[in-house]
Amino acid sequence: RWAFAFPQATRARSQPALVGGAVIVGSQDGTVYALDEATGCVRWTYQAGAEVRTGITLAPWPAGRPPARPLAYFADLVARVYAVDVTTGRAAWVRKVDEDPHATVTAQPALHDGRLYVPVSSREVMSAGDPAYPCCSFRGSVVALDAATGEPRWRNHPIAETPRQVGTNAAGTPVFAPSGAAVWNTPT
Repeated sequence: RWAFAFPQATRARSQPALVGGAVIVGSQDGTVYALDEATGCVRWTYQAGAEVRTGITLAPWPAGRPPARPLAYFADLVARVYAVDVTTGRAAWVRKVDEDPHATVTAQPALHDGRLYVPVSSREVMSAGDPAYPCCSFRGSVVALDAATGEPRWRNHPIAETPRQVGTNAAGTPVFAPSGAAVWNTPT
């Protein structure tokens, strides 16, 4: 019926979601599109701060009685999570879920019982190849946010201990441990 080409993109990683006659999908340049299911025409766009690789998670929207704000949830490459009204494309809230400069979210957030569960991963592996980089201090997590407000409720790290310096590498750069355990997959 129709095709849509993402402007200025060389890849598409966001799994689309279908809601209210629209296909909602993220793009490489951070634009999230709501495309009319029948025509492919753009209903609205939302500009996230970075590439949107995650799938789109939808809040329940019962037939015949829509909630005050039916929301779509997604995250970007720099660990910001968004809640956007599926009918207007306006942000309900935006929340950075990890302050580490390497933090990222690549897996789809999961919604259950008013909580949004966000898997936090890292791009620190790219910096780790540099002998001058003090490696590695990132540790993954799952963050639970209030789905209506974006307020954090709790965070769980697979590695409970905070990384500390345990030595130096051959270049004299600090080495930290324990670290890692990035969460790349959607929580269930």
